[in-house]
Amino acid sequence: MKKLFLALLAVCFFCLPALAAQKTNNIKLPAPQLTKGKTIMQALSERQSVRDWSKKDLDTQTLANLVWAATGVNRPNGKRTNATAMDLREIDIYVCNKNGAYFYNAKKHMLEFITKESCGEDKAPVIIFITAKAKEDATYPYIDAGIVSENIYLFASGMGLATVARGTMPMDKAKIAKLLKLGADTKLILNHPVGYAQSEKKDSKKEAKK
Repeated sequence: MKKLFLALLAVCFFCLPALAAQKTNNIKLPAPQLTKGKTIMQALSERQSVRDWSKKDLDTQTLANLVWAATGVNRPNGKRTNATAMDLREIDIYVCNKNGAYFYNAKKHMLEFITKESCGEDKAPVIIFITAKAKEDATYPYIDAGIVSENIYLFASGMGLATVARGTMPMDKAKIAKLLKLGADTKLILNHPVGYAQSEKKDSKKEAKK
């Protein structure tokens, strides 16, 4: 009995560090900053598609604000910042950056780690993938995905970030679906690279020289 106890203790000793490391791969996001950014009218007036990004990373707070703006929980009843047909809430988003791929758990406001593999080469530091669980012939997922896309656009505009909605993917759709571990009923609809505009970086250098 003593030997069995010691063996179990040894297993726990070796397994606990691995379990702890696995847990740290998830990112518990800070609460969104609800008072930051430009007014909605300013954001609308400056909304545009930008396809040229600097190498500057998004910090954790900015990333938290971004995913919450896209499809975060904004009411005690669990409803989101984005509207969906018949309140289906069938839209999910995934985040890819230099550290790998994550699922955004809106209920917990957390990025759940999936893999360290790259989602494809891209100049932007972050790519948001918009997916929907729906039947093959359904049209509403595309409308609902568009609403999330516009949320991302307005957030980027209001916070001085650059983005563009893309139907084309940074690599083969089937490979991305496998990498993100999407179910057979989940459609990969759009993606949004997000970062700081390359021109902004150049402008800041000019200002520093003055």
